[in-house]
Amino acid sequence: MKSTYAIILLLLIPYLTVAQSFFNLKKDPPRFVKYLDLSFEGGPMLGNGTEFGDMVRNRSTYLGLDARLGFRQGAESTYAKVYRFPIFGVGFYASTFHNADVGEPNALYFFMETPVSRNIDKNWKLNYFFSYGLSYNFNPFDPEENPLNLFIGSNRNAYLHLGFKLSRKLTDRTDIDASLGFKHFSNGASSLPNSGINLIPLSLGASYRLTKDHDKDFSHTQLSQHQRKTVLHVYVAPGVREYFIGDANNLKLASGVHVLREISYKHRLGIGFDHFYSANAESRLANGISSPFWDSNSFGVFASWEWLLTEHLYAPMGIGAYLHRNSHNDEWNWYYQRAGLRYRFNNNMFAGVSIKAHKGKADFFEWTLGYSIFK
Repeated sequence: MKSTYAIILLLLIPYLTVAQSFFNLKKDPPRFVKYLDLSFEGGPMLGNGTEFGDMVRNRSTYLGLDARLGFRQGAESTYAKVYRFPIFGVGFYASTFHNADVGEPNALYFFMETPVSRNIDKNWKLNYFFSYGLSYNFNPFDPEENPLNLFIGSNRNAYLHLGFKLSRKLTDRTDIDASLGFKHFSNGASSLPNSGINLIPLSLGASYRLTKDHDKDFSHTQLSQHQRKTVLHVYVAPGVREYFIGDANNLKLASGVHVLREISYKHRLGIGFDHFYSANAESRLANGISSPFWDSNSFGVFASWEWLLTEHLYAPMGIGAYLHRNSHNDEWNWYYQRAGLRYRFNNNMFAGVSIKAHKGKADFFEWTLGYSIFK
């Protein structure tokens, strides 16, 4: 039950950009070029600083397979011009570690692949990419059945893959490629342990253009001048976490108001106020709760950056400083970070998921719902 809403959001929210593209075909058809990619990968698994973790890593041999369906939009889209006509799409991932302690995880994900430069050779392409979605089929930590897996404590986890991809044209519709990146699996401390599984995979693959028409070159398409605007976000973001192995799920709740200035097609910058609530605070205080309100609630100011990927899809990031925090709620550092992905609907409601962390250590996943007001 605790992961049902996570599955729904991770599977549906990021893919709305692709789904909207299909719906728009009936109204005002944009031009799409469709691609099918297949790649194989392998690489080292990183340790987590524990003796058992090193045992699992040394006994693991990682191999993975990716199959992706991508869509490249034409000159009708403003954000296609902004990002040099990237490829958006969905993918399926399967892997094995040849180690029953870890499992054989799969993933469903959304991805974006973007040319590094407009002025590229016709036969060679260098792109950067990111993939984000839901992984499953791990063999999580269990104190009796699987005590060696101190990397991850849940069957279903967030999936993240970042990297660079170099492609070489073979025929008019076929490319071969190689990529190097960083891959991460985490549950955001909803189930402990959660040091995460980290990989540095090297991939080899091929891409085939499904569209029969030639892939037009829009590299010289001109952008209209950007009009700056101000946006106000109001949001609420529930989540859960465990504070120690064997603990029950505790409610975490974030809420806030952020004001940002959109300074370009790609970037918004701003500042905001955050509130955090941690349930069951009295169980983590040795001398019992002294102030029911202050022991359960924390407050901070947040410097925000939003990376705009399309008219509707964007990645919120930033760093905050606590005005009041509670170390017994694992707010052990005076500042915190946030990074995630959100989708804004046509009625200015938005939904998404972010991870709140302290010095890179996950606090909890924020399942966000909010409203934006534009000026």
